[in-house]
Amino acid sequence: MDKIYYNGNFIAKNKFFLSVENRGFRYGDSFFETIRCHNGKPVFWEEHYFRIAGSFCVLKMDPPFEFDIEKLNLIIQDLLVRNNVQHSSSRVRITFFRSSEGYYFPQKNNVHFVIESEKIIEEEYVINQSGLNTTIYKENILAKNHLSNIKSNNRLINIMASIYAKENCFDDCFLINTDQNIVESISGNIFILLDGVIQTPPLSDGCINGVIRSTFLKEKSLNILEKSISILDLFNAQEVFVTNVVVGVKWVGSIRSSIYKQDTSIRLIDLLNKKHLV
Repeated sequence: MDKIYYNGNFIAKNKFFLSVENRGFRYGDSFFETIRCHNGKPVFWEEHYFRIAGSFCVLKMDPPFEFDIEKLNLIIQDLLVRNNVQHSSSRVRITFFRSSEGYYFPQKNNVHFVIESEKIIEEEYVINQSGLNTTIYKENILAKNHLSNIKSNNRLINIMASIYAKENCFDDCFLINTDQNIVESISGNIFILLDGVIQTPPLSDGCINGVIRSTFLKEKSLNILEKSISILDLFNAQEVFVTNVVVGVKWVGSIRSSIYKQDTSIRLIDLLNKKHLV
């Protein structure tokens, strides 16, 4: 039976429950981190750890006792062994939630957390064989503030956009902000290749501070430009792709009637496998 880690203990997944007074359940007073693991170890671990630390700071939460970069890493590795996925690729999700009593105003800022894991079929990052068929979702918009950069459990816009995509036979949708600029997709950060330059929206536009996004921005050979992406930029681009830590890079094949190439996506998948899955 699958195990999870909850506040210092490994327990059976089906033994875990949340109180109706849980602030994550009641108010979405929580955030999460999704981590890809390879051969029993978290990939991009430092980037994940410091992103979690930044979320604690923005949300004014007090980190738990176990929040040490080495200690938390070892807890994750132990969980993978207990779930017998230490020799394969896996997805780990850590959910942090404020555990105090109170209504909107919390009486304390202490945090509880739970870690889950599940096996991933693909051992390495692979390019999607068919390009994503996508569109732009305009029924709801993203705010341009620091809260939009956090992977909070308040993901209603992603849920509604996912329902819209399913009802209209799309694989994914692009989300826009109050300036009508393209911010990200349902499943990750967006990059475009326009006039030979790879571009991605700045955090100030309201996108998630993605780990793969940060990794690519640090790669000097890519020379990526952080720039607001208009709807016109999107349609004029030669290539469009989406990133997250679980799939790496997903090539966008079409947006409405516009068709896109996949050369850059293939090159970046190769870079991730050779440089980070070792």
